[in-house]
Amino acid sequence: MPPLPPNDYANDSLWHRAYDRCQRLEQVSGNVDLKTILARLLGYMVREAPTDIGRTNISQDIIGCSDESELYILADMYMNHFVRCLRSKRPEPSFHLFRPFLDDEQTRVSYSLEEAPKNPSAAREKALIRDGYRCILSGKLDAESYITRPAALQIYEASPSAVSATQAAYIFPDLTNRGITGDNEGAPKNQHSSTVWTVMERFGQVYGEEELDGSNIHRLENVMTLNPDLYEFFDTLHMWLEPTDKPNQYKITATSDVFLIGLPQLVTFTTSDAKNLPLPSPRYLALHAACVRVLNLSGAAKRIDAIEVEMEKLSVLASDGSSADVLSFALGQLAIVV
Repeated sequence: MPPLPPNDYANDSLWHRAYDRCQRLEQVSGNVDLKTILARLLGYMVREAPTDIGRTNISQDIIGCSDESELYILADMYMNHFVRCLRSKRPEPSFHLFRPFLDDEQTRVSYSLEEAPKNPSAAREKALIRDGYRCILSGKLDAESYITRPAALQIYEASPSAVSATQAAYIFPDLTNRGITGDNEGAPKNQHSSTVWTVMERFGQVYGEEELDGSNIHRLENVMTLNPDLYEFFDTLHMWLEPTDKPNQYKITATSDVFLIGLPQLVTFTTSDAKNLPLPSPRYLALHAACVRVLNLSGAAKRIDAIEVEMEKLSVLASDGSSADVLSFALGQLAIVV
């Protein structure tokens, strides 16, 4: 990976001093791959923060570290407790798990709009209605809706397109919240989730504990209808959406052009009912995009991919400690999946 770009912040400003410290940390990291990645991760968090408030918060955290060791710990915390949490590793069903049997389409839609979604099935149902029974990126019509729903068939007849399975894709996965209430409050999973929300708030001003805690994770602002392959690209941080200067318009961006074949360069999200069927949140997508850029630009994404492959291959940890990365990453993931 190339080194951090030049420091173009105003001399003696907080951002300049924080970024300069990241550059110096990168230089002293030498040929130690992980340390270099961590140094670059901090630097790119300064550069790629989605808001000036976030850039200031991250810069203050960097300046507040007393030595190189604390900087590495800070970077590792970011990678473990927030950025990597975007990778849900949670299979979504290609077809609906539950749908109320209502013959009349208008009655069914009214039923779906009665309240905000509180579970994955309700979130998927409402997202399908909002997104016109199509993948929000490719425009392919949801296969099951084409077969079973008169409204979807009418949409197809008015504007024919390819038909495919779709899934409810979460910008911030619901695994972040699973099992942190009731008897589990105060448990390690709950503490991990709180740390994730804290980092989200400091980096991108997304107030997770207020906006996405518990069943709020299923709010439509956090859900998109995607084809399975695009969901996989999005979930593994190979694809993200960059906002343009037009409201709710995004450039589909990926780590390789191969992931973009057959997709439009730009997409504009629309809804027929902004109150009951709100669009994916621009703030959530901006924070997601910033985190994906940080991971890929720093080299952390490839490192995580390699570690995950090693985790799958190793059944026991090497006695010489060569599997320390695997153990560390696995322990970090336990806070998410247990």
